Amino acid sequence: MKTKVLKGLVVVAGIFLLAGCSKGSQSSEKAVKAEPSAQTVKKQAEDDANVLLDFLYQGKKSSQLENVTNQSSEGITSFLLTKLVEKQDQMFASNQNKDDYYLVIDGSNYYASDIVKDYAKAYLKQAQRLSFKVKSVDVNGDDAKVTVSYSPIASLEEANPIGTARTKLFGGIDEDTFIRQSQNKDVKTIKSLITLKLYGIYYGDLDYDAVKVKNPVDMSFTLTKKGTHFMANEDVIYQIMKDSRIKSYQDNQAK
Repeated sequence: MKTKVLKGLVVVAGIFLLAGCSKGSQSSEKAVKAEPSAQTVKKQAEDDANVLLDFLYQGKKSSQLENVTNQSSEGITSFLLTKLVEKQDQMFASNQNKDDYYLVIDGSNYYASDIVKDYAKAYLKQAQRLSFKVKSVDVNGDDAKVTVSYSPIASLEEANPIGTARTKLFGGIDEDTFIRQSQNKDVKTIKSLITLKLYGIYYGDLDYDAVKVKNPVDMSFTLTKKGTHFMANEDVIYQIMKDSRIKSYQDNQAK
């Protein structure tokens, strides 16, 4: 009788062991099946790159944007405006109170802080009017190198129209008049403020389009995989924004 009981226990134990092995095998198979293919991963990287560029270069908001940047569209806009303002604020480094600098136009004071903010908004507005196409995506581990063909703003021509628009905007007042009325001896900074003010009006308020290069050029950036998405950090986001301009004329020549 004892022998039969022992044999029965051995059989039952064997069944449990086999069941355990079977479940382990199934779990292993599921894990293998859950691993995305290289093609799927590459497609995800391309989709994420398009979501990012759609916003930065065309102003299109997507529900997926936060998955790619860890920020809302409003957060990215605020970050970029802050960076653009900081870059221009360098000209006021010798005077911590930048509102000591202002322009007098038709009897009204336009302070440096407001002029720079309006410039940054217009700069961003123009960057979000570019055409682009993702050419290739190379995935290496958690990094995806994205190469894009796009038509950036020809920065060497960007300032030309605002100079010729001076008469239309300010009735032909020249720089000497601006400088004299502004009562500021820092001539270089005042001239820079004049340019920024004209830029903000011409490309922001009047909504003219900045000149783009005729022939598309390539640029590359890297996204890093985190979870199921490939993400761009703030350095990548800002670099892409800076790349919205290249030092070139419309004919792609940097003469």
